[in-house]
Amino acid sequence: LARLRHEGRTLGRPVGSLSEKTKLSGKDAQIRELLNKGVSKSSVAKICDVSRGTLLNYMKTRMAQG
Repeated sequence: LARLRHEGRTLGRPVGSLSEKTKLSGKDAQIRELLNKGVSKSSVAKICDVSRGTLLNYMKTRMAQG
């Protein structure tokens, strides 16, 4: 890897790219509905079977876009 980097080769996932599908893909409406009802973000994460950090990251990066 060090040799490839030294040769100027870019390794890994391109900077700023996101995978198309996540565990929360397609659940925007459900997440918004639960949050509007006053359900805590921790509880929403448990309902969606993801960690709180995953939910917060999804909300910051994906839900803000659309």
